[in-house]
This record gives sequence, C-alpha cells and structure tokens, in this order.
Amino acid sequence: MSAQVSLFAEFKPGAPRPFRAVYQGIEYPGEILVTETWRPELGEIAKDIHFRIVVLTRHRQVPSIADRRIALCLPARALKEEREVYRTGRKAKELLREQAGIYAAGQVCTKGRLPIDAREVFSAPDNEKRFRLIAFTLLSNAYPRLPIDTSALKKTLSPGDVAKLFDGFFGRGDNPEAIDALKNFAVALGLAKPGDPLKFDPENCPLFPIIAERLEGQGGSLPILPLYRELGSSYGLTWPLITLYLLCFVRHKKPAVELRLKPDYVFFLRSGKAPPEASLTADLIPQIWWQSGLEEAFDRLCYRGEPSWSELLPYACLICQELKPAANLEEVKRQEALLLRRLGELKKTIAQIQGDIDLLSQRLGEPPQSVLGTLGRLSRIAQSNDRLHFYALVQEKYASPEALGEDISLCWPLSQLSEVAVEILAVKSYLESVALRESERELDMDRVSILEQLRLDNLLPSLHLWASVKALFDWFKSRYRAIYLAHHHDYHRDVASLRLVLDDSKLEIDALWRLNSIAELGEPVGEELIGQYDQLLAKLSLCPIIDTGEVSVDEQPTCSHCGLLLTADPPQREVKRFLHELKQALKEQHRRLSSEAIGRILAQSGERRIDQFIKVVQTSQLSSLVNVLDDELVDFLRRLLKEAHIEIKWRPTLSEFAEKFPSLEESEIDTAAAEFARVLRKAFAKAKREHPGKRVRLSFEE
Repeated sequence: MSAQVSLFAEFKPGAPRPFRAVYQGIEYPGEILVTETWRPELGEIAKDIHFRIVVLTRHRQVPSIADRRIALCLPARALKEEREVYRTGRKAKELLREQAGIYAAGQVCTKGRLPIDAREVFSAPDNEKRFRLIAFTLLSNAYPRLPIDTSALKKTLSPGDVAKLFDGFFGRGDNPEAIDALKNFAVALGLAKPGDPLKFDPENCPLFPIIAERLEGQGGSLPILPLYRELGSSYGLTWPLITLYLLCFVRHKKPAVELRLKPDYVFFLRSGKAPPEASLTADLIPQIWWQSGLEEAFDRLCYRGEPSWSELLPYACLICQELKPAANLEEVKRQEALLLRRLGELKKTIAQIQGDIDLLSQRLGEPPQSVLGTLGRLSRIAQSNDRLHFYALVQEKYASPEALGEDISLCWPLSQLSEVAVEILAVKSYLESVALRESERELDMDRVSILEQLRLDNLLPSLHLWASVKALFDWFKSRYRAIYLAHHHDYHRDVASLRLVLDDSKLEIDALWRLNSIAELGEPVGEELIGQYDQLLAKLSLCPIIDTGEVSVDEQPTCSHCGLLLTADPPQREVKRFLHELKQALKEQHRRLSSEAIGRILAQSGERRIDQFIKVVQTSQLSSLVNVLDDELVDFLRRLLKEAHIEIKWRPTLSEFAEKFPSLEESEIDTAAAEFARVLRKAFAKAKREHPGKRVRLSFEE
C-alpha cells in the first residue's frame, strides 16, 4: 500500500531508469536511481551516461562523489517514519506533500557543491520537472561550452538524428528524413559548409583537430575507448555523435587513417562481406550499416599504411574480372600487370565513346550530365600508373565499389555505340525527312515518338534498348512504304494525264506566240503563259520507274529517281488555270483579228489564202484559227498590216471617264462630253508617241 503513494513509486528501487534531458539543443542520455543505500560505484560514470541522479530513501552522511555529472538527493529524515503516519489514515496527497517536504528540507549534493536548492527542486509539481531541473544544472556545469555551434541547430539533436545524418552523407541519397537531418544539423556540427548542407565537407570541423592531436600524441595508434570517454566527459559529446565524427574523420582522409576492428568482433558491411584486413578505411565508410553500439567494434585509430591487394581487389575486379586474391608480392605484381593492361583498354574505349558522342550530339542534342560524369570519372582512373595510384584515384572518385560498378555497367554498353552510331543517325535522318499528310496522324505520332527516343539524354542511359527502338522504326517504315508506293503510283498516273493535256495545248501556245509577235495587232496578250507552259511541263515530269514494285524507300523516304514527297499533289489546279488563261488570251487575239479595221485591211489583200483565213476568223472557232496559223501566214499578216500604217489600240479609256462620272445627270452632258473628248485626245496622243508615222484607230468593241 505504501509503495503506491510513495513520492518515487514509478521507480523500481535499486534499478537505474533511463532519463533524457535537453541541453543546448542536444538530447543527452542519463539515469535516475532510487535506492536505500549508497554504493561507491554510483559516484562514477563509465559509458554514454551524461548525468546520474541518485535518490536515497534514508538519510545518510554525504558520500564521496567522483564525477561532476552526478547529483545525490538526501531526505531530511527516513521515509519509513511517514509510512507509520500513513497507516493512521492520512490521505495519500497529504503524504506525498510531506515526503516532498522531507526532500526539500534535505540536500542535493554534487561534486564541487553546486548550488542546487533542494527547496526549489522539490517545490516542482512532479518528478519529471524536478529531475530535468537537476539534470540541466549538472550538464551546464559539466559542459559550459560545447565544441560545436549549437546556435545553428535547427531542432533538438537526438541519437536517431545522428543515424539519419550518417545515412544522408553516405547512403543512397533518397531518404527524405536523412535529407532533412542534413539540413537541420550538418552545418552546426561542422560537417558541411553553410549554404550547402547536403554536401559532405568537414574541412572546418572543430572536432577533427582534437582527434588528430590525440592520434599524434599516441604515436599514430589511438585506443578508441579512452577517446570516447574523453570526448564524452570533457567535450559533452554523446557516443553516437563521437561515432559519427570518428567515421567522418576516417572518410575525410586528412590525414589518411583507418579504424582497426577488435579481432573477436564480427562486423559486416552492406555487401554482407567483412572488411578486408579487419579495418575500416575511407572507402569503406559508405558501406557501413549504421547501428547503435558501433563503438564496441572499434579497437584503435591508426595512420593508414600502404593498402593491401585484398583492399584493392573489390575495385580492381570490376575493371578486370580475371583478377583474384594474391598470396605474395610476385603474384601481386602479375595481378597488377593484368589490371594496368585492362585500364589501358578502358582508356581507348572511353576515347572512342567520347568521339561517338561528339558525332551524335551534333544531331541528337547534348548528352546527359550523368553519362559525361561517368566517362570523366572512368577516364581519370584509366590514367593510373600502378595499383597504388589506381587505389588512390578510385577512393577519390568513388564512395564504394558499388558506385564504380554502376559506372562500369553504363560504360560497357556505350562501348557498342560505334557499331550503331551510323544506324542511329540514318534513322534520325530518315524520320526527319519523312513528310506525312494530315490523314496519317497516327503514323506521324509514331514518328515523333521514335524521334523523341533518339535524343542522347534518352538514348545513352539505356543504349541496350536500341534494338527495340530500331524494331519500332522498322514497323513504322513498313507501314509508310505501303502508303508511299500507293501515292507514287496514283501521283504519276495523274501527272501522265495532265501532261497529255498540256501536250495537246502546244498548238495553242505556238499560236499565241505567233499572234503576239504581230505588233500591229496591239500589245502582246498572256506573254507569261509561254514561260509557264515550260515550267508546268517540268513539274509534270514522270518517274522513270514504271513498276511500283521497283520503287524503294528503304534508305530514304522518297523515290531515289523522282524524289516525290508523300505530301505532293499533281498540279491540277495550275494546269486548269493555265488552260483557262490560254483560252482567254487566244480569245482576245481572235477578237482583235475580227475587228472591222483589221477585216478591211485583210480583205484588200486579194490573196486567196487570206480570204480563207478571214473565213476562219469569222467562224469564231479558236481551234480552226490555231490549226491554220503558221510562220509563213503570220509573216504575211505582219507585213500586210505594217504596210497599211495602222496601229489598232485597245485602251481602257472609258474606265478613266467612268471613274469621274460613275453616274450622269442630264444637266452634266456638256461637262461629260468635254471630259470624254479630253480622255480620247490623251489616248490618241499616247498611241502616236509609241507608234510614230502610223494611223491610230481606237476600238471599243467587246
């Protein structure tokens, strides 16, 4: 019954209970112990305990306390006297108040007699607040100044956060909690520079000089346990923090050191293998599984000696798979020769890959930075002079053998790039040259999709998929071929028909040319049609390949003989417009020949052939006119009209008059007549200037 109402009922007598307190942004582990008797070992702290609060339930003389982080709560008198009072029926709350009063009247003893007022402590409403008050006083006295910038901590640093920090620096980089830990703590701990908390950069870490000094002071072989005790008790670092700093110190390699493991400790890396030579070197730090109690595996910190062949082997065998463990120096030399030979081959391979990428980038865009980074790192280690140089370079460039393996796994497929580079460019050129009609939307979507995959930033990281991309292209081309061959057949069939029509209009073109050559008939009509005729004939050229089955689009998307595009249509509208304009031009010349003035001149010739020509003109049949015109007849007509000294001009004189008088009132007749006379005189004057010595007649015939 009495235990249920005891001031410390939640504590098991004689058994330490873990308790955590926060000081300067760091969560410190400690313990609370309620006991009847004092034991000498309670006055010292050995492991990762940063404070101990001992509560005695019996009044005793103040014992000897060796550690400044220990506090002893002594009651003014024994609590058992109060149990008798409880049996008389007093209430539990009153009893608890009286027990708190007994401790308030007692003492809180520490090494150095820290000013902890028992009355202030036990006036707090519960044990949580009482012990936090004592713990804070102990910690602030033991660690007045911590070696880290605690003001830069963005939240309370717990042991779990230390594990996340290690994962953030040396894990895969995809853990959001680890990334948050880096942002919150890395700069404050001196493991990253301000402005870039995600990058491991401990150049100015305040703990590294301390560790380096202790290592030098021990002659290059520093026992681990004393180091933990010193950094914990004197510098206020929790053991997880010390482990983090120690591993980062090894990783930083300034100086080059190694953590040697205890001989009897079983230690495995992420790969499931034990560390070579039972030591942790800089390259192995990212391969460690973080766990509590890692310090139990560490024996001593030592300067790094020359790496053994077994340490190189995890990296070297990724370059040359024939490599194996070596038992003696002679065998190491043989293995080294194999490695250097393979590195020489790697150097040539990388140069070839870079040349292929330079060629492809002109057409396929810039390569991804990840690929350039891979080639840059591999190119660097390919410069190795010997095995030690190789090991130094891989440690500089790679956090682990797995990281090197990832680069190698990307590089070897890229070595096949030269075999497919020409093919890739050919596919690119083919697809870019393809012209598709609106009706081939689905085919065009496939074309665009394949082109997207031909960008270097898509192609290089997955070059092994080129065969599937090529298969998609072949499927595209097979469908395109069927459409193109049908179009090739239909196009040239229609062109052949149009060409026949143009061939039939050759007489009309010749007739127009002959009539335009007779200056006495007036200005030429449709002169541009003669040039257009030749241009249309050129457009209507036929492919020499008659059999569609002989047309090939395997190397290029158009016929190699005619270059026909799939989007090309026969110029039917152009031919139709040309024939219409040709007919109108001939009609105009026919109208001129049919005029009264020309008719009288021709009738006066007395030539039988001219009489027949006049009859043809009077029939108004253009085909008949075209058929009778030849060079001899045209020369005769030209000479006949020239000798008559008549120049007939058809000028738009009425249009100028109509612009000024679009409508006419009766009262405007005289004014309009005067204007009409002015327009006519102007037209006659212009015609005479252009044709001096000839009579001019203006015709308004339609």
